[in-house]
Amino acid sequence: MATNNDTNIRYRKLIDRHSSLINKVCYMYAESVEDFDDLRQETFINLWRGMDSFRGEAEMTTWIYRVALNSCVSYFRKNRKIKNTTPLDTIAELPSRDTETNAQLNELHSLINRLDRIEKALILLWLDEYPYDTIAGIIGVPRNTVASRLHRIKEKLIRYSNQ
Repeated sequence: MATNNDTNIRYRKLIDRHSSLINKVCYMYAESVEDFDDLRQETFINLWRGMDSFRGEAEMTTWIYRVALNSCVSYFRKNRKIKNTTPLDTIAELPSRDTETNAQLNELHSLINRLDRIEKALILLWLDEYPYDTIAGIIGVPRNTVASRLHRIKEKLIRYSNQ
């Protein structure tokens, strides 16, 4: 039986190893710094609560993605907040890159933030190069649904960028 200290160490390692994944998901759902902080906190709490029930049937990153997505969606459902955009400049600075790349990343984030919550989740998983089967497992839809929704989301993003 694991001691409380062993559990704390496992949890701390999980958070340290996967903080960028958690931050990315929370970032895409937050409208403000306060939302970002709240979403991260909710995700951390849910990871702590669910850590002992993780059975290893999926990859750890898949499980963490799902917990983070569910935490974000539940948070807004519970708090009745409907968010459509994220002011990127108030949450985080993009890593140093050339000006053109930063402009493109800002535009991409802006376009993605116009999507609904499920569309955001799908496109983020796809951009992270998860296979369709893994995305289907995380989102909880059939694989073919993932493929058709991603196709429509990409078309929508192109339309948004041409506006």
